[in-house]
Amino acid sequence: QLFALVPGEPGRFIRGAYYACMLAKCPLDVEICFGTFFTKREVEVGRGVYIGGNCNIGMCKIEDHATIASNVCILSGKKQHGYKQIGVPIQQQAGVYQQVVIGENCWIGHGAIVMANLGKQNVIAAGTVITKDTGDYEVWAGNPATLVKNIITLDSHE
Repeated sequence: QLFALVPGEPGRFIRGAYYACMLAKCPLDVEICFGTFFTKREVEVGRGVYIGGNCNIGMCKIEDHATIASNVCILSGKKQHGYKQIGVPIQQQAGVYQQVVIGENCWIGHGAIVMANLGKQNVIAAGTVITKDTGDYEVWAGNPATLVKNIITLDSHE
């Protein structure tokens, strides 16, 4: 977390080098901005990935050229906490961690929460909460997220 606090170009370089050593996969051509941190070492980051400031990244695979805005949370799935055992504190109940996949060339907007897989080249609007897997080339928005449109079928005048 200390490296996440160094601002500017020196911080970008230090964070990139640190995460290249500490994560399961992280090339040096990524940009991980000030205040972002990873909660699991199993994270895989692809080439050309941009991650904005103050993000919280759980167990995931971020494919090449994904763009993640500031204040985005990528959870380790949606079943991290158990709650069904009556009389047992929720904090003591087992959960399941899942690797969430962020597809190649996705763009995730400010403050979005992602707890399911994103297909290739998705656009996720700011503040969107993704709770189910998405297909390729889709635009999602809202809480809970709803499919807004398919990018492939967009008219060229949009």
